[in-house]
Amino acid sequence: MKTKHLFFALGLLMPWTGRALDAGVSYAVYATPEKPYLEINIEIAAASVTFKRADSTHLQASVETLILIKQGETIVNYEKYLLNSPLVESPRALLDVKRMSLSNGDYTLEITFQDVHDPENRDVFKTPLKVDVGNTIYLSEVQLLRSFRPDNSDNPFTKNGYFLEPLPFNFYDKGAALLAFYSEIYHSDKVVTDATYLVRYFIEQEKGNGVKNLISIGNQRKKPSSIDAVLVQMDINKLESGNYTLTVEIRNAANELLTSRSLAFQRSNPFLNVPENELTDEMVSQQFVQNFGEDTLRYSLRAISALAVGVETDMLKNILQNGDQKAMRFYLFRHFMREDPNNPELAYKKFMEVAAAADTRFRSGFRYGFETDRGRAYLRFGRPDDLIHVEDDPGAPPYEIWVYYKFPKTQQNNVKFLFYNPSLAGEDFILLHSTARGEISNPRWERVLYSRNPTEYVDGDNYHDATGTQRNLGRNARAYFEDF
Repeated sequence: MKTKHLFFALGLLMPWTGRALDAGVSYAVYATPEKPYLEINIEIAAASVTFKRADSTHLQASVETLILIKQGETIVNYEKYLLNSPLVESPRALLDVKRMSLSNGDYTLEITFQDVHDPENRDVFKTPLKVDVGNTIYLSEVQLLRSFRPDNSDNPFTKNGYFLEPLPFNFYDKGAALLAFYSEIYHSDKVVTDATYLVRYFIEQEKGNGVKNLISIGNQRKKPSSIDAVLVQMDINKLESGNYTLTVEIRNAANELLTSRSLAFQRSNPFLNVPENELTDEMVSQQFVQNFGEDTLRYSLRAISALAVGVETDMLKNILQNGDQKAMRFYLFRHFMREDPNNPELAYKKFMEVAAAADTRFRSGFRYGFETDRGRAYLRFGRPDDLIHVEDDPGAPPYEIWVYYKFPKTQQNNVKFLFYNPSLAGEDFILLHSTARGEISNPRWERVLYSRNPTEYVDGDNYHDATGTQRNLGRNARAYFEDF
């Protein structure tokens, strides 16, 4: 997939300033059984085009678009149209896809964009174009994707049963964790004589002066056919900011290269390799936490207190007591930068969704639900695989037993937690006993649970060493805990 792009130096990207129409264009030559066709994907950055009021609640932008395909000075195909954004409440990018039939040959593709609401705001894309789909093996240009999903509708972005959202700027920002690409292979059955052939793809980092470092590699085996599609996604979560090349190769069983395509892309991952001691107030001031008020900051910090251990616990207490909002923002951002340097904001949003659920489910009336023992367990270990809630066990207050069949935290299986409510006050259950390593382990948990009947213990007359209670009618905690 050819694309308009602008490389950046390693480090943080400079923010866009000033209005200049910024159109990303990518294209690829595909084929039908009858003839080749050109597919053009367009994205116009929302900040670079004029949005005007369409009605009392909606905005709309409009860009006059002229596509010319030339051979020399002769125009062999063209299309002129208005690219209108949908009616929106706030500006967002304009997307479009066009398909135009072409015969084999050498061309020039030229696209002019004109902001309808600002005559001086325009952009021009121009590139040589070669169409050469013959009877030998052919690999189309590689199309980078922002996302894809199964879709059999007649949406113009749908191809071979998938909705393919293009990435014409070939730029993956700090929120992206996956790189996806699409390509098509034609006439492999006319070249490959083996039962299968290899599609090999890899990412290299551009280090300058022609030096490249191999970062990631993958492959697929395919059977020779007249047409096949390649749809792949690769993990770029740990790719640092910089310039990269994606290469796709077709190789036969003898590992001989039959054909290949390469394209450049850019990656911004500003917090991936930033040491915590180099995280500055200025950096934090440009992040999502900057707009948080004191109430949001306190609620968020109290939510993550369930995860704090050791000195972090004391540090968090001091920050909350001092009430310094800058310190609160710094701590909050640093925490989620640790969780996901690639996208701290997304990590924060996902965590707070779980925290809100825990707050609602376990709120006791005395504190937030995520500050109760059950809430903390829910945040730290997730939803249990099984749970039993008991309120009618003779001699015992209400209690719950949580079971985790797989417990990655300690690599244990069939881990159990027992919470009980000795005060009978609301939902304030206390952790009494657990089989998880590092958690409360109380061999006398049964004695504590049935403390209303202190004389009904087992082990003869040895009151101090007894750990269990007598098995009376309806007294099921031991059976539940051991067999559940």
